[in-house]
Amino acid sequence: MKKKKIILICSDGGHLAQILELRDWFTNYDYLLVTEMAPSTMAYQDQYNIKYLRGRSNGKSRSVGFFINILVNFFLTIKILFSHFPKAIITTGSHTAVPMCILGKLLGRKIIWILSFARIDSRAFSADLIYPIADKFILQWPGPQRFYKKGIHLGGIY
Repeated sequence: MKKKKIILICSDGGHLAQILELRDWFTNYDYLLVTEMAPSTMAYQDQYNIKYLRGRSNGKSRSVGFFINILVNFFLTIKILFSHFPKAIITTGSHTAVPMCILGKLLGRKIIWILSFARIDSRAFSADLIYPIADKFILQWPGPQRFYKKGIHLGGIY
């Protein structure tokens, strides 16, 4: 039987660490892991089916560099989406996932956003952008429920 295709996309660092906590589950699918090109992520190219996007310019959301990266990654995402064409896109965030989620939704893909474990009682700018189009919005802490009413608190990924 043919495995369903999924894309897991996230920024590097803690967002990637959280996605990798799901490896026992996602390796049962025809998955593609998409993250930022960074020295810390290059070690994963021999372990996972992985593609890289442009890394962050300065790490600050709402800066000019943030929006330039989103634009560049938007075009890189088109190629990745059409080459893998998943049924669902799953992400722990951050800005790296925004273009993939928007384009995926336009193509009728399911969007599953898992709010970062670091968001104990606060919002995330990139999550705010995707929240209105997410099919599932999963919270790891109960605190953000007041910002994300349709969020489902399932506890932490570990």
